[in-house]
Amino acid sequence: MKTTAAIVLIAGLVVAGGVLHERARRATSPPPPERADSSSVRRLLQPRLPAPHLRLAPPPAEPPREDSEPTHLLARLLNGGSLKLSREQIEPYLQDNRRSAGSLLAGFRITADPTLLQEVLERYPNDPRANLVASLGALQSTESSPEERRQRLEAFKQSAPDNALANYLSAQDYFKAGQTDQAVQELNAASGQTKFQDYSLEFVQNVEEAFRAAGYSEAQAKAAAGLEWSQAQAVQLRSLCHNLADLASAYRQAGDEASAQATLRIGVILGRQIAEQPPQQYLANNMFGLSIEIAMLAGMDAARPGFDPAGPYDNAGHTVQNRLDELQQRAATQRLLQRQAQDLLQGLSEQEVISFFDRTRTLGEVEALQWALNRRGNR
Repeated sequence: MKTTAAIVLIAGLVVAGGVLHERARRATSPPPPERADSSSVRRLLQPRLPAPHLRLAPPPAEPPREDSEPTHLLARLLNGGSLKLSREQIEPYLQDNRRSAGSLLAGFRITADPTLLQEVLERYPNDPRANLVASLGALQSTESSPEERRQRLEAFKQSAPDNALANYLSAQDYFKAGQTDQAVQELNAASGQTKFQDYSLEFVQNVEEAFRAAGYSEAQAKAAAGLEWSQAQAVQLRSLCHNLADLASAYRQAGDEASAQATLRIGVILGRQIAEQPPQQYLANNMFGLSIEIAMLAGMDAARPGFDPAGPYDNAGHTVQNRLDELQQRAATQRLLQRQAQDLLQGLSEQEVISFFDRTRTLGEVEALQWALNRRGNR
């Protein structure tokens, strides 16, 4: 759900990391050296209850979109545009796939027809992909009632009980409602989950098949699917990270340094989960997750008694400073790829476009962009 089409929005996500850095300043400490699955670490990752009350802040502004829309298909998609099919165009694809959950969700994404989402929820009420899409829609809509949002989120949690994404989204909804204790409970639950999954690969595969069935060429279908990107999830998780930083500050002001540190450790974990969900597919995921983890780690205050940037980060002997250096180097490489991506992709032949998206699916978008850069260098 996060692809190269997000390139025009990445600057805003990285800037958000800078905001998090300022809010997290003097409120963090190195993650503990124990194993991530140990009971002692799980206790350290749990801020205390009751939690301090947070003053609700407006969500961060979204970066502006380009007003002009190029006529070239790939250029239009790269600049944040999208392709839409009519209900009539998508219907044969739905029939051929026996109106499966995946095909109905692809149809909803391509047509924006709400009746298709309603159909998939009625036919497949326990499908986690459908419940994720419905949850994000409810969270994003200004017309959704608190009861509707909670119903959608609880359905997602029940259909994906080991997916931390469900708990993170639920925590953000509780923050939004001013229910900080419930938000902290969801964060504690997320810290004990084993997976973070947004089902991107399945969404992309189904959308590609739908465009191909509608008569688009192989390259066009892959581009339309691979560059389709929804902001809804990134918006919610970015707001959640701001709330984490605010909560850590509130704990610290209340004199509870341990809970402040635990809160920001959860932010570090979230950043890693976003950036490293297999197969580390999309550049937008990588950059967003890196910006969160860097902000949380860089907030460690060397002036605070007991802080040691050379302290242990993990059992492999890495220090906090080692981790920061590694993340900053990766972020610099990805920023360079971000600046080059549009020119790189628009210079590919039709067969190279196909190869690029195949590589993205199997190796990740960063590797695919490196491949495209090498191709241009050999010409």
